[in-house]
Parts: sequence; C-alpha cells; structure tokens
Amino acid sequence: MDVWAPDVHRVGNKFYLYYAAVRDAPLERQNLAAIGVATSSTMDIGSWKDLGGIGIQSNGKSQYNAIDPNLFEEKGNMYMVSGSYRMGLVQASMKNPPTAVIPDTDIKLAYQPKNHAIEGATMFKYGRFNYLFFSQGDCCKYDKKKLAEGDEYKIKVCRSKPSIVDFRDKNGTSCMDGGGTVLFKSEGDVYGPGGQGVYDDEKHGPVLYYHYVNKAIGYEDGQKQFGWNKLDFSSGWPVVKSS
Repeated sequence: MDVWAPDVHRVGNKFYLYYAAVRDAPLERQNLAAIGVATSSTMDIGSWKDLGGIGIQSNGKSQYNAIDPNLFEEKGNMYMVSGSYRMGLVQASMKNPPTAVIPDTDIKLAYQPKNHAIEGATMFKYGRFNYLFFSQGDCCKYDKKKLAEGDEYKIKVCRSKPSIVDFRDKNGTSCMDGGGTVLFKSEGDVYGPGGQGVYDDEKHGPVLYYHYVNKAIGYEDGQKQFGWNKLDFSSGWPVVKSS
C-alpha cells in the first residue's frame, strides 16, 4: 500500500493531514484506493495520530478514484474535493470536526470527456470567487513515453461564485464539459507542471506550488523538481508571476 498526495490544513487548534492510500497492484484487476486522515496539535515528527479512512474509497468499478484529497472551508462548512480520471473531480461535505464525510453529499465539479485525464484538484477562495485548480494530461514516466506535444501535465483553472457549484473557464465553458483555462504549461526547461496546490502566504500573497520536470536535469519521476510562483488575481483570473 502506497501513501500519496498529502494535504494539510489547520482547523481550530489542530492540524489535519489528509492522504490517499493506494494499492497499485491489481486485485482481481481492480486498483484499490481510500482517503485517510491523521491529526496533530504541533505537526512535529511522531506527533501524528492516524484516524484511518474518512469514508471515501474506490475500486476499479467506482465512478470516482479516491485520491488527491483537498479540504476546502466556506462559511464554516467544510468539503473534501478529490478524484482522478474516470468521472472526474467530486466534492463531498465533511462532518465537524473534519474526520469523516457526510454520506450521499457528492457533487460533481469537473470532467474531461476526451480522455478523462484530470486530477489533483485544489479549491481556493479569492475575492468574489472560488477557484478550482487542477492538473490535466499525462503526469508521469516521461523518460519512458513519447507524448505528443501538449499531452503532458499542465495546470488549469475554472471559477464559480461561492455556494454555487458551476465552475467555468475564462471563455464560459463548463468544467463539466472539458473546460479549463490554462494557467501554467510546459515552457523552456519546465516540462509537465502539475500536482499543484495554492495557499495565501503572509509575505507573498497567493502562491501556486507544483512539481515539474527540468529538461536540463532529466525526465525520470525521481528527478522531478519543486516549483512555486506568486499569483496575480487583479483581472479576476489568476496569472502566474515570476518568483
């Protein structure tokens, strides 16, 4: 069992670490995955208490893939955003404290009809809108694949007014119909940026962080680099600024 995609949030006086536990080896040709949570009051090594699953799991027959968790809070309510490929990205309401989902509260957020290559959702509120950031394309093993230009990872974004789940891109195309405005894609030595998160930094303001391949270093998964850039929301849509 592998553990992927950590997502940490402070709620009250406690830190919540969400993760995806994934069984890559097929079990009756079905990959198994579940989202779990651990808590700590300090984030110190050895201080985390694993509480196990939050109620989101998947197998090969599930509509949604239970990976890439992201907690989002709005007006005192908390939601878990997750999903990868298959039927896309989904949101579910969380209990308080946020250690379990409320059953039967799933709402679809985004879907890629062409090849289902959408994952890594991050929800971020700025100004009058909620922004849904996600990765689209092929994420991995670039050293073993010969991808067509543009098929590699890229970061896209849609937005919606608060409390209304209707995410659309800059052209008005619904995220449920393959919409998404490209925020950051391959350029120069940067190849396949994705796996992103967004947070509001005390010094720099909104910050986008991500992993990417540096062509000058190598294309293997183990050679991926960490990157970050400031975001400018002055136009109502995020724009990547030079760090």
